[in-house]
Amino acid sequence: MGSTSMDSVFLFIIILFTLPFIITTVIMTPIQYRYITKMEELKKARKQTQGRMYEEMPVQEEILHMNLQSNPLFIPANIIAGMIYKFCHR
Repeated sequence: MGSTSMDSVFLFIIILFTLPFIITTVIMTPIQYRYITKMEELKKARKQTQGRMYEEMPVQEEILHMNLQSNPLFIPANIIAGMIYKFCHR
């Protein structure tokens, strides 16, 4: 009898910790996809490499881009959006 209540607590804890990642991923994937699309358009329009674009950005904008790409909550959305972009723009 104690094992089922422990299973329920364990399941609740798993759901509690994974739910923010799932919600964030669902919300951020379309945003990240638009971000990737816009960055690729800028790269082609300026005829620059991605590294060169980041070097020429103002510091404030570079920090915003870094936070958008490296936030641990956004990593799954980044990966999914990148895969979708690569699939649609082969």
